[in-house]
Amino acid sequence: MAGPPIVLSIIHFTTCSVSIIFGSILLGIAVMKTPRHLAPYSVLLRTLTIIELSTSISAFLVFPRIVPLGMEAVACVYSGPVKWLFSNKFIFYVVELHGTVQYNVFMAVCFCYRYYVLKWESPSSNQIRIFMLIVLSFTMFLFILFIQSLAPHEVTLEYIERFVPHYDIDPDSVQSIVNIFHSLATPAIIWTVLTAGALSLLNICVGTAIFRFLNDRNHHLSEKTRSTHRQFVVALSLQAVIGQLILLTAIGYVLGQLDLFRSQIFEYSTHMVSELCVATSPIITLFYIKPYRIAFFSLLPIRKIEPKKPASASSVAIRIYVTPA
Repeated sequence: MAGPPIVLSIIHFTTCSVSIIFGSILLGIAVMKTPRHLAPYSVLLRTLTIIELSTSISAFLVFPRIVPLGMEAVACVYSGPVKWLFSNKFIFYVVELHGTVQYNVFMAVCFCYRYYVLKWESPSSNQIRIFMLIVLSFTMFLFILFIQSLAPHEVTLEYIERFVPHYDIDPDSVQSIVNIFHSLATPAIIWTVLTAGALSLLNICVGTAIFRFLNDRNHHLSEKTRSTHRQFVVALSLQAVIGQLILLTAIGYVLGQLDLFRSQIFEYSTHMVSELCVATSPIITLFYIKPYRIAFFSLLPIRKIEPKKPASASSVAIRIYVTPA
């Protein structure tokens, strides 16, 4: 049976590995090295990082190829180690898809949080935990319903034979959802597509509002406070810009579902693009947020060289040699 192109495999496993490594480092630093004044925000950051880690680990294992089957169904072909290691493969794919959606949601939450603390007093860590639980619960509930919609294996093979008989697919490495527009999977699919577009627009609007606020000198903020907020907003903006790629994959999925465009590379890239977005997120945070950047570089085996202080005039011994006449 045909597998993914070797180039795509290299990109996939490299991206997921980088994401897992840097995500683990960021989580450890956020837990142990977060300054007290960033404690409320670190609750959000730790949650986002855990979501990114779970997404990257499941993506590494699954390496899914999303194959639309007409207007009625969609199949997931497993190309990763999960097809050899586990019998219940679908749960790992659901974890990956759920994490991608939660990533979009929490990026928007982080933007809104930064704007909120500029205008009003920062909420406590417990208030943030309660809010996050509510946000997490909604998407999680949709994907619990999504799990229940897995089609019987014989039905999956019938749909593949009907819509893509020319595809060389291992029958033991594919599962599907049928009747996607009137099944338990429908709310999760709609939410996945909507979050890719609507929350991207929200991030742009809120990010613009934050920059305007910080550049308005009528607001009495110290330069240190402005600088701290700019660090976070620049990091979030970079993450959001890269995250726009997820919108392209959502459009590609819709085109495939409508049978307007079909390509093996495009079917693999549906999730590979989101893997790239998730992988860059912890790297951007580590490099743009000063406390985390300092903590990260302190872990590297680099000897810090202290610059030599210039000698003062009083410490310089001046010797005058008089040549005898």
